[in-house]
Amino acid sequence: MKERDRKTCGVILSGGKSRRMEGKDKAFLKIGRKTLLGRSIENLDKQVEFVAINTNSADQKYKKYGLPVLKDIASGYLGPLAGVLTAMLWAEKKGYKNVVTVAVDTPFFPENFVEKMKEEKIKSQAKIVLARSFSIEYKKFVVHPTFGLWSNSLNEDLTESLDKGTRKVLDWVFRHPVGYVNFVNEGIDPFFNINQNEDLDALNKKRNVD
Repeated sequence: MKERDRKTCGVILSGGKSRRMEGKDKAFLKIGRKTLLGRSIENLDKQVEFVAINTNSADQKYKKYGLPVLKDIASGYLGPLAGVLTAMLWAEKKGYKNVVTVAVDTPFFPENFVEKMKEEKIKSQAKIVLARSFSIEYKKFVVHPTFGLWSNSLNEDLTESLDKGTRKVLDWVFRHPVGYVNFVNEGIDPFFNINQNEDLDALNKKRNVD
């Protein structure tokens, strides 16, 4: 984007410790010399005006980035939907109608991510827009549920759904008008996410980063 979007803010969803990563907080794993969180912040900050971090971790390292750190509004570690709700309520309080979310373990998401998501929202008039990319494994476009543009008007419905036990993002999403943006792979899936040490090693090898 040539200039910052003055009508959108973004939240990085950072769940904290990962069982697949031996209990380490993925946010502070490094690709090159920078942490996943640092790279995610740099990428998202170029695309929106305000950035916040959603995490339930008490790790003080989050504070060194100088951004708002948002603990889940809903208690009980309810997963990414709770992070989306937290993002909605924070953005609404700041006067925004929409909020963008990205996952901390997927730091190389497209540089035009927010721009394309907003274009689709205007075109489709959907309340939710999600990112998709082509999966070589499944030979089709797959949805990335944590990479979304969300209308904050849905926060009451999401609150009620969480209270009733909904936990999977797509279980809730499909109850509402949804738009999609297909992003092209350029050598590597831009939504390649790090779930285990092997993924981290692979990404370090495939990308020329400092």
